[in-house]
Amino acid sequence: MKTTLLTAALLAGVLASAAHAQTQTTTAPTPTTASPTAAAFLGQFATEGSDSVSWAQFETFRKARYAATDSNSNGSVDEQEYVDEYLQRFDVRLATARAGHLKQTDTRFKALDRDKDGAISRAEYDAAGERTWAGYQKSQDATSESAAATTRDPLKMPTSHTANGMLELYDANKDGVVDRAEFDTARAATFTATDADRNGSLSLAEYTTEFEGRLDQQRTRVRADAERQARVRFAALDTDKDGSMTFAEYQASGKRMFTRADSNGDGVVDARDPEPKAGAHSANGNR
Repeated sequence: MKTTLLTAALLAGVLASAAHAQTQTTTAPTPTTASPTAAAFLGQFATEGSDSVSWAQFETFRKARYAATDSNSNGSVDEQEYVDEYLQRFDVRLATARAGHLKQTDTRFKALDRDKDGAISRAEYDAAGERTWAGYQKSQDATSESAAATTRDPLKMPTSHTANGMLELYDANKDGVVDRAEFDTARAATFTATDADRNGSLSLAEYTTEFEGRLDQQRTRVRADAERQARVRFAALDTDKDGSMTFAEYQASGKRMFTRADSNGDGVVDARDPEPKAGAHSANGNR
């Protein structure tokens, strides 16, 4: 069974070996910062120290990933192979995101522990709730997290710093508004559930354990959604509906992805590619 490590190694190897095939012609001053779309593409596919990816490099990488996905080496990719390879990579992203969230728990705990006695009292917890509620009152018209933030956090953990996050965390009756009674009830229930030893305050271990539980529940939901989406993508890419994806079918999505990032059409994704116009086709960046 081919693994994520093999795919990562292939990415580094094939792009480095194909570097000599890249040609660029500069006819105007080159921007120093890539557009968001080009930057996202380069973040996935450029080798370390490189600031561009040519079509030849990208196609070579795609062929290597296709071969790695074909775990039984029969020359084609079936649905389960496609899903398994995607989930291997997605699991790495989820694990990284989970570790990052847990790293922040100590910082959050210390911020809530205003008297620095190593515990969050109910008064300190409620004071934080008042600050959260005041922020929500000022920002009920705020938008949800940006697409860039969602990309950075595959776990998509809701946060009380956004209006949509507040709804997900506290809107118990799902009417699109968080009222104070809902907020207070949910906060009180969370404090009680977190206070495992029932001593009226929260230790770092209790605080972390409660958050870990929510992280893992969210991971299960997000991973299940990712698997469903992968199966939908396979069905869309398997254009002849024979249950087997050829490289040509597989590469159709890669071509769309590259074309969107290579917005100036010169065959190279780099800082010279302007942001695509609004409404331009957006290819899925995970395949």
